[in-house]
Amino acid sequence: MPGKWVRGGERPPGRGGVIVDARAFELHGTPYVALRYRFDDDPPDAMREARLSADMTYDAPQPGDRVIIDAVLGVVDRVRRA
Repeated sequence: MPGKWVRGGERPPGRGGVIVDARAFELHGTPYVALRYRFDDDPPDAMREARLSADMTYDAPQPGDRVIIDAVLGVVDRVRRA
């Protein structure tokens, strides 16, 4: 049998952006963060949303923070400070 097949290849690189709004909430005792953000290459009026468990982002994200947004197939799975 030839070499092992790897599905999907490498993770896509993170994209730069800015947080437009952030709201912390709790679901069944687990802390989450709801974010509205815009990628650097989005039009000025564009807005995207993501809901992440608190361990997938840095402490206390705030509007105006410059970030790197990691996503796989359009699903955000990590937000880091730029």
